[in-house]
Amino acid sequence: MEKARFNSRAMIPIVTAIVAAVFIGVGLKDFGFWEGQPTAAFFPIIIAVVLLATSLLCLVQVLRGKEDAPIYNRNEFMVILGGGGIIIGCYVIGLILSCLLYLFLWLKFVEHATWKAIIFMAALILGVFVFWMQVCLLYTSPS
Repeated sequence: MEKARFNSRAMIPIVTAIVAAVFIGVGLKDFGFWEGQPTAAFFPIIIAVVLLATSLLCLVQVLRGKEDAPIYNRNEFMVILGGGGIIIGCYVIGLILSCLLYLFLWLKFVEHATWKAIIFMAALILGVFVFWMQVCLLYTSPS
């Protein structure tokens, strides 16, 4: 019987399982799940439970696999860096502006889209979030 080998592919399910466990713990401890009606943590806890279950299943699948060392593609790292950039940008310039910046950079330099497509997508994001849902465009720190 071959021993399960730990490789770098196991890191993502481990990290997501830890994040899910933290969200479940904080949600249940600080907000509760159901107090006569759903609390503010109701949906985040449900999503975190699903994330925990899928992370554990993925970890088992990775550890059982008999494949060679993973091969990482440059485009995969660009998506991860883009997501990290949006998260950091949320704290610096706000969610909508960081999404618009990501959209511009991705469409122009990765997808080589036309300006017409970029402007259309930016207008769609602004229309939905700023005008329809009335989300604040700039970051405002919590008081």
